[in-house]
Amino acid sequence: MKNIIIGMLAVLTATFSFAQDEGESHDHSSNHAHVMAKIVGFSDGEQEGLIGANAFWTQDKTGASADANGVLKLEFPNNLPDTIVFSYIGYRSDTLVVKEKEDLNFKVVLYPDDMIEEVVIAAKKENTSISIFDEFNMETMNSGELRKAACCNIGEAFETNASVDVNETDAVSGAKRIQMLGLDGIYTQIQFENIPLIRGLSSSYGLNFIPGTWVNSIQITKGTGSVANGYESVAGLINLELIKPDKAERLFINAYGNAFGRGELNIHGSHEFNKKWSTVTFAHAAGVYAHNDRNKDGFADMPKSQTYTLFNRWKYFGEYFRSQFGVRGLYAVKKGGQLKTSEANPYLVNIENIHLDGFAKFGFLMKKRKFGSLGLITQGKFHRINSNFGSRLYSGQQGKFYFNAIYNDIIGNTNNNIRAGVSFIYDDYQESFEQNPYSRTEIVPGAFLEYTLKKTRFSLVAGLRADYHNLYGVFFSPRLHMKWNITENNALRFTAGRGYRVPNVFADNMSKMVSARKFTLGADLKPEDALNGGLTFTQKFKIGGRPASISVDYFVTYFLNQIVVDLDANPQEVVIDNLNGKSFSNSVQFEISMEPVRGFEIKAAYKFYDVRATFGGEMNIKAMLPQHRALLNLGYTTRNKKWKFDITGSVIGKKRLPYTGSNPVEYQRPDYSKIFGLLNAQITYIYKDFEVYVGGENLTNYKQKDAIVSSDNPNGSYFDASMIWAPIAGANVYVGLRYSMPHKKFNKNNK
Repeated sequence: MKNIIIGMLAVLTATFSFAQDEGESHDHSSNHAHVMAKIVGFSDGEQEGLIGANAFWTQDKTGASADANGVLKLEFPNNLPDTIVFSYIGYRSDTLVVKEKEDLNFKVVLYPDDMIEEVVIAAKKENTSISIFDEFNMETMNSGELRKAACCNIGEAFETNASVDVNETDAVSGAKRIQMLGLDGIYTQIQFENIPLIRGLSSSYGLNFIPGTWVNSIQITKGTGSVANGYESVAGLINLELIKPDKAERLFINAYGNAFGRGELNIHGSHEFNKKWSTVTFAHAAGVYAHNDRNKDGFADMPKSQTYTLFNRWKYFGEYFRSQFGVRGLYAVKKGGQLKTSEANPYLVNIENIHLDGFAKFGFLMKKRKFGSLGLITQGKFHRINSNFGSRLYSGQQGKFYFNAIYNDIIGNTNNNIRAGVSFIYDDYQESFEQNPYSRTEIVPGAFLEYTLKKTRFSLVAGLRADYHNLYGVFFSPRLHMKWNITENNALRFTAGRGYRVPNVFADNMSKMVSARKFTLGADLKPEDALNGGLTFTQKFKIGGRPASISVDYFVTYFLNQIVVDLDANPQEVVIDNLNGKSFSNSVQFEISMEPVRGFEIKAAYKFYDVRATFGGEMNIKAMLPQHRALLNLGYTTRNKKWKFDITGSVIGKKRLPYTGSNPVEYQRPDYSKIFGLLNAQITYIYKDFEVYVGGENLTNYKQKDAIVSSDNPNGSYFDASMIWAPIAGANVYVGLRYSMPHKKFNKNNK
């Protein structure tokens, strides 16, 4: 597979040469949405596909024609709302008003001129879907999927998703980490509407800082994404689409509490001044107000905490100019560790995060270039963290400026789209670990070019990117994505690309600080450099007239250089150095979803990981990662839409544990963890504008025994709270309330 990836990347440059004579394309926007319709004619009691039937936008004046099966794909115009007209000679035309860009897939029935019938066009929006139209392998989770669980923050948003794994990092800090394709979350870009979100010093705790109620949808892309998003994507990209000012409720309130003493309150409200200007303000307060020690090791299972966040964003929507801008501030503090503070030298954990960022996006539509547009994105960020884990101190401060300019246009005709741009990143880091100062300043200008070819059933995206890093020189990132719709109901994709990442050694490994291990750093740590390639196949079909789908994917990541964190050389040491040998990840996933009975949804998935790296001169399986995972999610919504029932079960296979054989017997751990299962469930009742939900997590009450090594002597040389592979706190129950007050105009439109 490695040779295939290298071979495909080598021919990327030649890809740009055959762009001139191809057929119709579109503006490659950030959400990649399309309209896919099958137009059929009703005559003599039967339906048949209308070959050559037409669909066109009344304002934009662009359109498409149906193929031999009556299927057509229509690109979105720059300006919405707009109306689609469906027509065919000898049949009555029909129309559909579209107000926003999102994947639509439906059937249109046209009747002969001499028949008068009502034409109904209906499409159900799925909670989770994998588009067969998009060039990229993108999975979308909307707000309906997020509400299947408590989802108090993004770190808890993936409980019902098979592509992203979420695990606790240690037994004392309460932090969570994600994994994709068997790789840690640091190899996945996490963005907010294509703006970097969790990067640098926020990588350890940033998932906890974005409330789930702010999110409209989450887009998950496996493998290297578009070159327009930067050079850092290795395993994938997670893009959060937050609630827009013109789409937000007039007032929304969400209150939550659980058996662990955690409480949370989210409030947001919006105001639309006129058709062009709108704003929304989000307020968030959360905390854990009780200490629990359910595993009886003398340590708080999760720290007491307080988090306060305020976010205000604005939107301007003009005919040829659009803009969005906003500012967010956060303060979060955690206090945990040993519960008996009366001891002479208790092991205490204190973590304080202060974050402030602002962003602005500007979009210009060209008056003389119908398909031309220019987008400008800017972001400024300040993040400070102060922490102690027992007597070990770590603090850091990051100042960042980000700029990205993207120009979209066509080449000759609408079957060829070109995207080009420049970017600039300034990052200043000032860190101190165990009273030793570390600092660096990164200045990275970059440029990229991306070409998109679109045919009826085949599409290709070829991108080239070059960035100059002031400390490490040139990063060259070629990427290729191809999609073939074998039929109108499936998609076969191939992706290959190269990604880089400059490590943040201390922020990336804060979970290892909750131990007595000595940190040993290599003398000349270099950027991480990886090749990623993958094959995916998605098939959509019907069961009893209701939607179903099967998706299979295989991805391989091969590291040319990696910062290897070796916990096996010595149980009292963390060795962090450049890769000396091979490192790779193989990931296979199978997923099926269906709705066999109206309102009853089933989703099942299985994943296999083979992730290995060279440690101490020997190739070994990556520690703390299960090779096998399985997930089953069942959901039922009653016909009157008042009750929703969701249950999610997962099985996590055994994990290799770091070597502890040289410790005293009482501080040794087995070579592998146990296989265990988790069960979460939730019931939601909806009454007018209110929703009440009650649920439970880890209802099997599974707990890892002896999660903390040497918990009886935390100041000794064998203490280690980072070897956590399962829940430590047991079962949890929660209750919550949502209230939504829509704008009056929405009520009027919905009558």
